[in-house]
Amino acid sequence: MTLVPIVSIFLALMGAESAPQTLTFDAAVRLAGGSDHSDPASLRSATAALRRSRLPSVRAEVLANASRTLDLFSEGPFEVRYGTSVLAFDYPLWNDGTTDARADALRARLDRLRATRLLDDARFTQLLDAFGELYLTQRQTELMRPFTTRLEEEKVRSAEQLESGSISNLIAVERREIALSFTSRLLELEARRIDAATRLLLLTGLESEPAVTIDLAQPVATPAADFVRDDLVDATTAAVEQSRVRLREVTLSNRFRATLSGFAGVGTAESHFRDSSSAGSFGVYGLRLYLSYPLFTGTSGLPLAEARLDLAQSEASRDAALVAARSRASEYRLREQTAGKRMELLAESIRAARLREESLRRLVTAGVRSETDVEYARAELARREADLAAAEVDRWKASRLLERMTATGPGRP
Repeated sequence: MTLVPIVSIFLALMGAESAPQTLTFDAAVRLAGGSDHSDPASLRSATAALRRSRLPSVRAEVLANASRTLDLFSEGPFEVRYGTSVLAFDYPLWNDGTTDARADALRARLDRLRATRLLDDARFTQLLDAFGELYLTQRQTELMRPFTTRLEEEKVRSAEQLESGSISNLIAVERREIALSFTSRLLELEARRIDAATRLLLLTGLESEPAVTIDLAQPVATPAADFVRDDLVDATTAAVEQSRVRLREVTLSNRFRATLSGFAGVGTAESHFRDSSSAGSFGVYGLRLYLSYPLFTGTSGLPLAEARLDLAQSEASRDAALVAARSRASEYRLREQTAGKRMELLAESIRAARLREESLRRLVTAGVRSETDVEYARAELARREADLAAAEVDRWKASRLLERMTATGPGRP
């Protein structure tokens, strides 16, 4: 049993199955990012702390004290026992925007953490490769399936013609070679399709292979050369913001600061002195304005130097990440342009192959050329159409990777 009937039976079984679901790339991105986009407890607590960052710091304080004082010039000791329970608050009146800077840095870190939970760059690239490969193999299989079916029919007809003496053994062998080459090509496509479908199912959580679709004419917003981003750029940018906040805090600790503090509550006390005793409850409250201005820095200059060095290192890492991201964006842009030129050349070659096939058909009708030449022309046309589909997918992948590096690319918040 040859390979051609095996492939024909397999394709017939595939056609007998129920139609698979249709999957777009945007839907695949949502599936790969997970259906549960709720924040975990750690993120929710950080978000709540961010909302409370501009409110006064309020705390409950309980104080208990017992003392016994012996005065050498008095006849007896002085004993005091008291306890207080108050609510106290602190509110910075002047910190030169340190709280706002820390809040902005925390908000940026939360946004990046949410984006990582959705779909990071590594998983996005894996999803893009699997999706594009599955689309390409499905598309190329659709292009070659009619040709393979026709070759199976030609094989039966060639056997009859060979028995009747209408064709020679050489022509029959040439037709068989064409059929075997396309059968092996189809089996290779099937292996690639299974591999791509398995990877896509693992990434998206689907249970069966979908029929993927790609809008090859979808416009792409090409980013400017100086505005690109990826996970590494986001991480280093967040590190720079953290370093700036720390430097600002260290710098402001050596400058003027104003803090308003207050407390209010109740207390109870009991005292004994000689033969006199007293006890009772009372209310306590107070308000304090704390002003601070350092006169000499002294050892505080060391933390300032460390904060400046940390900021310089963070900025160097961010600049290196930006250079790498811009280089990669230029590579994607070049790949997109190269694939576009390949598509133009392949489209021209397909038109030429079709004209050659039509000319050979007329020559076969006139008895000048054999039908084998027409089969070779059809095989070449099918190969060029498959190559055009591969070029279209390459251009689409480069476009999606380039779009990913913009602020509103797929999978980003």
